[in-house]
Formats: sequence, structure tokens, C-alpha cells
Amino acid sequence: MILELVVGYFSTLQGAHAYGFLFLLMALCGMGAPVSQDVMLLVAGSFTLLGTMQPVPVVILSAVGLLLGDLFTFWAGHHWGARWVRRPWAASFVAPERLPAIEERAGRYALPFSFVTRFLPGQRATLFFLAGTFRMPYRGFLVGDGIGALVQAGLFVYGARSLGWSWAMLRGRFERADDVLTAALVLGAFVLLWRRRAP
Repeated sequence: MILELVVGYFSTLQGAHAYGFLFLLMALCGMGAPVSQDVMLLVAGSFTLLGTMQPVPVVILSAVGLLLGDLFTFWAGHHWGARWVRRPWAASFVAPERLPAIEERAGRYALPFSFVTRFLPGQRATLFFLAGTFRMPYRGFLVGDGIGALVQAGLFVYGARSLGWSWAMLRGRFERADDVLTAALVLGAFVLLWRRRAP
């Protein structure tokens, strides 16, 4: 329902208003708004075929908007998550003595982690918040996520323009991928907690 409303409103915009809405929408998607950024990239790509938008500005604005949205989520993890994970109530989830090792690994794999996470539908905001929580360095995050956002935006716009990808056709696949990844994330968290509590 929300997606249809957003797409319908987007289709009424022209020129600077369309580009501004796209930028704002991508930033909000990066913050975890309940709208599929993958689908919206396909929608924007289809608009370039109609001549209402141009592909290069769409790719650049989308990538920058996604990066800024992700950066806000990542900053929130650094600012609040890193404090919460050190509170006494969080010790049952992450033992204080394990934090230095986790943070060291977060720094070591910052760039590849950020790049790969950019292509995980539905899980990006959660994983980027966790990355910030474990104090992943900003530099690795920005480089990995920035490259990933540019590749993702270019891929979906090109897919809509040259390969016939459409948001109506692929929407169900993104929703199924979101469900599978969410289930995998929940299962992984459950297994970790079970292993920690096991004698």
C-alpha cells in the first residue's frame, strides 16, 4: 500500500521536484523507511525511459542519498548503540570481555562488510546500526558503502533501461529475499544466544 502511494506520487513529479523527491526518498530508505529502495531505483530507472528523468543524475543522486541515509543509521549505532552495548543489561547478549575482539574484527572487515551489506534487501539498516554499535571505522564504512551504493544505483537503472527489469515484476522477489534474510538473521541471533547460554 505504501509503495503504491509513493510510486503514484513520484510519477506526478517533474524536473527538480522529481530529483529532490528521489534524493529524499533514497536517504529515508537508507534510514530504514518501509519502502524498498531496490524497487524505487527500478521505478526511477523506468522514468528515464520516459524522458522525465536522466540516468546519470538519477544514479548519482540515488547513490548519495543512500549513503547519507546509511551514514545516519551508522552514526546512530556509534552514538547510541556503542553506549547501550556496554550497559549491564546488555552483558547477556555481548559479554564485555568480548567487545574488544568484536570491534577489532569490525575494523578489519569494514570495507567488504559495508559493500556486501549494501546488497542485502531489508537488512541494511539493522546491520549498519550494529556496525556502528561495534565501532566500525567511518572510513571503511564510507568507502565500502559508497562504492556499493554507486554500483547498486547504476545496476538497477541500467537494468530498467536496457534489460527490461520492472518494479512490478521484481517486487515479489525482493519481498521474498527480505523474508529469507530476516529469518536467517533471527535464526543466527537465536543460535548465538543459545550457544552463549549453553554450559
